[in-house]
Amino acid sequence: MKTSKKWFAMMLIGAFLLTSVGIAQEKEKKSYAMVEITYMMPKIGMEKAFVNSVKEHNDLYHKEGPFQAHLDNILTSNEAGWYVWIMGPCTFTDLDKRPDDDAHTDHWTNTVAPNVKKYGRSEYWRYNDKLSYKFNDVIPKYENVWIVDLKRGDYYRFKALMKKIAEAYKKKNDDSIYVYDNQFNAGDGRDVAIIWGFNSWAELDDDDGGIKKTYEEINGEGSWTNLLEEWEEITESIVSQVWKIGI
Repeated sequence: MKTSKKWFAMMLIGAFLLTSVGIAQEKEKKSYAMVEITYMMPKIGMEKAFVNSVKEHNDLYHKEGPFQAHLDNILTSNEAGWYVWIMGPCTFTDLDKRPDDDAHTDHWTNTVAPNVKKYGRSEYWRYNDKLSYKFNDVIPKYENVWIVDLKRGDYYRFKALMKKIAEAYKKKNDDSIYVYDNQFNAGDGRDVAIIWGFNSWAELDDDDGGIKKTYEEINGEGSWTNLLEEWEEITESIVSQVWKIGI
């Protein structure tokens, strides 16, 4: 009888632990931030009408919660002139509940689509909070967006480098750096995105964002040069763009 009671108690404890682990995993699974992005090119001469129509659509159907959306404009590189519609932060689970009724679809079709010359890529980017540092919630005027193609098998080295960089940003504590992971591999070199915000073009005259000194205070003299050398080893290419936020 004692053995049965002991066995029963152990089963209860085991069930409790499994349930607790399951709940913790579920919370961890849902506690991430992702954005859906869609590239759009407006018709020539219809840029203002396009922007206004997207704003109207966002105000009606994407004003808050996981479906809130805004529009950014790419200002540099071979994609200059494209706009990026960004929805989130959300999760994949949220996407099952996104607005898809007739009124929502009809408004886009009748109000926004007539101003669109063509649609580009659609992607899902997940925020990597372990490799990022958020200084404050102030939204900058511009973003310097790096789309990075990592060499196959070197993501672990990228993570190690970015953790050190994020630590330097944390110590400096006057700026933010954001890292996003592309959730679907399209074989196009768009593996990870690194983003810095800025409010004036003059800020770009500081080549390393003033982070080199702080980085070497943590990691030792010459460590910044070592970082740059390893960066060259693990990356295939970088596409650097300036985006204007919240058009």
